[in-house]
Amino acid sequence: MELTREVQMALSKQVAVEKCCDFCESDVNVKWFCRDCVNNLCDQCRRTHTRIPLCKTHVILPISETQAATLRRTTALFDCSEHAQSCQFQCRTCNKQICVLCLTSSHNKHDFLALDQYAKSIRENLYLTLNSKSNEVHTITETLQTLSTHKQTYDDWMNKKLSEVDQVFEHLADELQRLRTEIHDKIDQRKNHDIITMDLQHKRAYEFRERLQYQVKVLSSELDHCNDHDLANLKLKIETECNKLRENLTLDLPKFPCLRLIRKEEEHKDILIKVLTKIMKTDLFSLKTTTSFDVDNETPVFMEDLHLDLTIKLSGCKYIWSMAGCDDGKMWVGTEDKKLRLVDNFGNVVKCLQMTQSAAHLAVLTSGEVLCSNGYGIDRTSTIQKVSLNFDVTTFTRLSQAVEVGPLASTKHGNVLVGIRNSIGRGEVLYLSHSGKTINKVAQVTKEVEKVAINEEDQVFVKDSSCIWIMSLKGEFINQIELKNELKGVRGFVCDRFSNLVCFRSDVSSIRVYSSHNALLKHFRLHLKSGNDRVIDIGAIDANDYIWLKEEETIHVLKYLV
Repeated sequence: MELTREVQMALSKQVAVEKCCDFCESDVNVKWFCRDCVNNLCDQCRRTHTRIPLCKTHVILPISETQAATLRRTTALFDCSEHAQSCQFQCRTCNKQICVLCLTSSHNKHDFLALDQYAKSIRENLYLTLNSKSNEVHTITETLQTLSTHKQTYDDWMNKKLSEVDQVFEHLADELQRLRTEIHDKIDQRKNHDIITMDLQHKRAYEFRERLQYQVKVLSSELDHCNDHDLANLKLKIETECNKLRENLTLDLPKFPCLRLIRKEEEHKDILIKVLTKIMKTDLFSLKTTTSFDVDNETPVFMEDLHLDLTIKLSGCKYIWSMAGCDDGKMWVGTEDKKLRLVDNFGNVVKCLQMTQSAAHLAVLTSGEVLCSNGYGIDRTSTIQKVSLNFDVTTFTRLSQAVEVGPLASTKHGNVLVGIRNSIGRGEVLYLSHSGKTINKVAQVTKEVEKVAINEEDQVFVKDSSCIWIMSLKGEFINQIELKNELKGVRGFVCDRFSNLVCFRSDVSSIRVYSSHNALLKHFRLHLKSGNDRVIDIGAIDANDYIWLKEEETIHVLKYLV
């Protein structure tokens, strides 16, 4: 019988005991065992092993003489059931121990391995399995320790919260008095600052008038006594002096602050009860915060009729393009003169930025930054600008040159929705990340996208000239609202914090509030004195639940909730 070369090599390499190092295969007795590699190591290989970067974290254990004797495992050879030979191989095809004669007969061309090598590979796999289970034991031990520590921390935290509740009620009266003093101080500070500013403007104008009057008198006297020969020199002198006598006397008159104070005593009582109820019903586990005193934020209470709270007229502009509200109640306003104004809830312009493009559409991100787009047909561009919290103007993103950027809307996730008009005049809505990267396409319509909004339930409202499409952020169709009957003539709309759709109908000057399920909740009639040719539209709803309407250069702030 003639054995193949492969079988002869396997027989020559098979040993009865394992005494050598698994790395250098020298005959030096092993003294170390790597638990991660599941290999025996001599002293030299151990030093080399610990210097390898990938093996620095391996656990290397010393081997005692008793353990070393155990490591010298003998391979017990059993007799073959078919031949009078010892089984020295493992047939991996049949999963059976076989002898050398089996290799040339019934197990010819099968996948086989020397028995000691097969045992070594099985032993290594078992070591790895046991090692993973040992790691599980360690992980569970850490979990138990974490749970025990968290239990004590949780108990301390709950006791601390109970103590804080007691402190709130103990110091409530002191806080109300402090708040009253603070309001008085702020009003006095504002008044003193404005009076000093007006005094300085008065002094500056008075001194300039006196200086101007004196110089005119002196120069007039010189002109009266000047002969014809010196008239040219005097002309140059008078022109020079007149150029010097210039002063910018633009008045910066402070506006009268509109303090929204409660007039009726029962309203004070209602607010106090709501505050106390809010404290008593605080959810310590979710720690939700709101911008309103309402305990039940899911049930809006509408007023019987709209109440005009404030009228703001922006000087220096002819038309208001867009609005977007901030979390602190302030409102960003984009105007046709390429300026972006930040207006507080008293009607004062606290910041005015000169933009390089028209702020036809605005959106305020959850980070507080504001995005501006140019709008369709206005200096055609595909760029969206961003104004940071420090009022620095940068480029947020630049889309394809073949599209025009239109309406914007921000989501509660910090991302943004962008309406665009493509090269063939059709409308699309893109969903962009907070860094300006396109996530997916939300909607595609055959007409121009006029308005985009999103509610708290992540329903996207896309308006064209004939209907409002309701889509999901993933681009799934939800519903369609046709702009006919009572919705005919709807110009603009916004979503409030209750996920309601607040629509403004310009032809009959009315505001309709619809739920997220398209049910009419409230219908308001608008009573504003306006010219017939002046266009009114809804701009935004601020953080204090006030509706902001825009009418050319004028803003009307309306209260629609109790």
